[in-house]
This record gives sequence, C-alpha cells and structure tokens, in this order.
Amino acid sequence: MPAKYPSYPYAEVIACDFDDAQIADTVDDLLSQNKAVNVSDGKPLDGLCRALNVDLEYSPPPYDLVLDVPLDRKAVIWLPRDGKLRHDRMATAIAIGHWILHVPVTREAFPRHGVQAVRRPSDPKALIEARHFAFALLMPEPQFRNLWYEGKASLVAEALCVPTQAAYERAKLLDLHADESGHKFEWKERPQIATGF
Repeated sequence: MPAKYPSYPYAEVIACDFDDAQIADTVDDLLSQNKAVNVSDGKPLDGLCRALNVDLEYSPPPYDLVLDVPLDRKAVIWLPRDGKLRHDRMATAIAIGHWILHVPVTREAFPRHGVQAVRRPSDPKALIEARHFAFALLMPEPQFRNLWYEGKASLVAEALCVPTQAAYERAKLLDLHADESGHKFEWKERPQIATGF
C-alpha cells in the first residue's frame, strides 16, 4: 500500500459528468485501441492493465484504496488479497474506469497532486460513473441482453465472470427487470460491503 502521508498532496477523483452513452463510447474507444486484449474471456484483466501502463497489486485489509496515481511512480490498482475472480474483475474494471474517466479531469483540477480513488468516496458520483464503465466493459449490452433473456443474472454472472449483483444492477440500468410473466422484480438497495460490490 502507498504511504499514508506522502510528501505531496493527494486529491480524490472527481466525476467527469459523462452519461451512460458517453461512458459506452469511451469503453468502445478503449477496446478499439486495444484489440489484442480480451476482456470477455473471464480471466483477470492483467492484459488491459499492462496496455494502460497500470500495475495491479494485492493488499491486506483495510481495502480502502482502489486506485493510486502517485506523481512520481506508475499508477496502481489495489485488490483485496483474498478476493474472488469475479469480484477482482469487477474491482479492476471499476479502477480502470476511474483511470480513464476521472484521473485526467482530477489532474487538471488539482495539478501537482497525486490522485486516488477510494471505495467509499466523499462524492459518490465518480464511483457511479466508474461502475457504469465497468458494466459496459465487462457486460457489453448486446451480449448481456442475450444472456439475460436466456438465463437471467446467474447465466450472465457465470458466462461473463462477474458478481451476480453486478448483473442485476446492469439489468436495472438497461431496464430489463421484468420476468416472462411481466412481473417487475423488487430492486433493493444493496448494503455497502468491503469489496465495493
């Protein structure tokens, strides 16, 4: 983990105010620029991290830090040491969302600052944008819709190697929350847990 008190100030990531269409376009641009990287194979996202010149490290508790962008070293995505692959993929994709969407605007607003994304940010809008980025990256809409109609969240989670809760959240964003009989699912706000999912 990075030093708690670096010799320079840190700024928490700030939202870029992108809507879901802009976030989806950003994901499409990212994938078109990194065609050799496969994010839909259900494996860790190490290849994409390497392509983006971001290190991937594992940390012991507490799991407060998602992304650390120091002034004088390579950016690091921090994952829990005891995480599961589905959760690690989602956490990595969220951190990549912060890296792509938020680090540039935060650096512009806070020059000569390090930048950090934390699990429980003071402004949740950046986290929401990063989550939507992760959903678009790991659960592309056409593929997601096909899997959802075939087997709902459990099939999506298994096929795309994502947490089941993330599949439900993606379905809600895409307004796919009715079963075959037309009954609406009851969406409940999930409690915030240590993994950030």
